[in-house]
Amino acid sequence: MKTIAFIGSASGWGAQIRGTEKGPETFLSSGVLSSLKSPWVWKETLFPVKSALASDLPPGLLTLPYIEDLCRRVSLSVEQALGDHQFPVVIGGDHVVAVGTWAGVVHHLRAKQEFGLIWIDAHMDAHTMKTTPSEAYHGMPVAALLGFGEPSIVNILEKGPILNPHHICLIGVRSYEEGEAALLKRLGVRIYFMQEVEDRGFDTVFQEALHLVKKGTKGFGLSIDLDAFDPQEAPGVGTPTPLGLKAKEVLPTLSRIQDDPSFKTLEIVEYNPDRDKDSKTLLLMRDLLLNLTPKKGRSV
Repeated sequence: MKTIAFIGSASGWGAQIRGTEKGPETFLSSGVLSSLKSPWVWKETLFPVKSALASDLPPGLLTLPYIEDLCRRVSLSVEQALGDHQFPVVIGGDHVVAVGTWAGVVHHLRAKQEFGLIWIDAHMDAHTMKTTPSEAYHGMPVAALLGFGEPSIVNILEKGPILNPHHICLIGVRSYEEGEAALLKRLGVRIYFMQEVEDRGFDTVFQEALHLVKKGTKGFGLSIDLDAFDPQEAPGVGTPTPLGLKAKEVLPTLSRIQDDPSFKTLEIVEYNPDRDKDSKTLLLMRDLLLNLTPKKGRSV
């Protein structure tokens, strides 16, 4: 049975509300991991070289050195876990960490532009500094993975782009700006807006996305921003967005990929314990892990 390797990414520099830096350690200390049936280790929690919690530095280019450094260390940790035949699960932290997570996976698999990614999120996260209204880097990782943005995060372990736009699908989007939407439309990225998810059902949409990200790739990953879920179910996030996904519709579908040998890495991000209510978000993370972590031994 493959061991799950948890990697905490205490990233707050990419967000406007920086309590996500507390996310991984709060999650670990909560004890919810005792519910897992699979063998697991908490490999490490990676912290920024300078904490964002007490800083009044606004979002923007001045935060980039802290973000680049943390993303690089996350990428190396993920790559090491895969090399040790473990199943990496990255716990964030804001969503900019995705740049590091997927750089590490792609580098290990030698799968540049041959790796699939399903991105479950209320937002597109596809801004660059030319289009962003907030200058917060957690709104830019999709663009960076596709080769757009600051070179220091586009080229974490190798020169980007890491992903082919036809190998990434976004699910649950319902809040976005014109600039990022125009970029993804031009690139041909498949976006399942929340309205389409409601009309067709999460299961139908997810199975279609799964087909797209597995076709012609060396594996796929899943990046879950907790703000994809309705704020009634996941209040502990920085940017809660109404009319989101419902766990009762999502979890049964996700459980069907937990032993898929093509499923290489999982990422759950944007947990802000300062904003959680009655541990709802924490318990949702537990339920996601119970449904998504591998139960059988399988090859890398």
